[in-house]
Amino acid sequence: MNKEALTEEEIREQQLEAMRLRSSNVSKYTDLGFYYLDLSKEYLHHSNYEDRLAMAAKLNGCEFKVAKPFKRPFSDREHTDEFHHIGDCDGQVVALRRAPGIWLVCFFLSLFGFLGGFGFFVFGLITGPAWWILAGIALFIIGPWLTYKLWEQLDWLDRIEFNRHTGLVRTSHTLLRRPFYVPIEDVEMCEGPIIQAARGGGEMGTGGLVLTKYPAKFWWRPTIATFGGMEKDHWTAILKFMDINEPIHRDVHLSIEEHYKKDKNAMGTGPFPEVMKKYIDPEDKQVSRWKVW
Repeated sequence: MNKEALTEEEIREQQLEAMRLRSSNVSKYTDLGFYYLDLSKEYLHHSNYEDRLAMAAKLNGCEFKVAKPFKRPFSDREHTDEFHHIGDCDGQVVALRRAPGIWLVCFFLSLFGFLGGFGFFVFGLITGPAWWILAGIALFIIGPWLTYKLWEQLDWLDRIEFNRHTGLVRTSHTLLRRPFYVPIEDVEMCEGPIIQAARGGGEMGTGGLVLTKYPAKFWWRPTIATFGGMEKDHWTAILKFMDINEPIHRDVHLSIEEHYKKDKNAMGTGPFPEVMKKYIDPEDKQVSRWKVW
C-alpha cells in the first residue's frame, strides 16, 4: 500500500512539475514579447461552401449528388464547450480511424499466427521432429510482432482526415473504394445508443457519420463508421476545430506538441506540418502563442 501511495504521489508531483514548467515558459514567452503576437493566417482556406464543394468535386473527378433523407435525425452541430478532445491532431488535420479496417485484418492475422505457432509446437511434441517445435516457437512469437509492424505501416489507410486548412474531409481507404473528399458541411452525425460497460465501467458511444452529399460515381451513399463509435460532444468538438473563425482550443495543444516532438503528422504519412511549426518553441517543444490558428 505504501509503495502504491508513493507511486501516486510521484505521479502527482510529475504532473505539478509539468504544469509549473509550462507556466514558467508562458511567462518567458510573454516577457520576450511574442506570446500575444498574432501570426499570419494565410494558410487557412477562407473560401465559402460553394468553392470548397467545387474543389472537392475536382479532386474526386466527378460532381456530387444529394443523398436521400436519412431514417434517423442528425445530431445538433452546436458545441456545448464541455468537451474538447478530438483525437490525433497536428493543428492542421484531425485523424480518426474507421471501423472495421486494417487493424481488424491484422488482429486476425496475429491470432492465426498465435494459434498456428501453438499448433506446430504441440504437433512437434507429439510427433518428435524438433524443427516443428522451433517453427512453432518462432511463429508463436514472431507472428504477432510482424502483424503489429504491418499494422503500423498500413494504419494510415484506415484514417479519416478532417483538414482545417482546406475545410474538407477525406474519407479512408476501403477494400472496394478509394478515398474521396467532401466539405465538412455535408457530414453529419447520427447518434446511436450508449453502450455501458459492466460493473460500473465506462461507456462508449455508437454514433456514426452520415453524408448528405456524395460523389455521383457511387451508386449508393458510402458509410463512415469510426473506431470506438462517436458521441455528440466529440463530433461537435471536431466541428469547432474545423471552424476557421475560432482559434484551436487549448485542450488540443498537447496533441499538437506530441506530434511536433515525434515529427509526425496526424495521418502518420509524413513529418509535422511545416506551417504549424511557427506556433511551437523549438527548444521547449511547447506551444508558444496565446492563440493557435
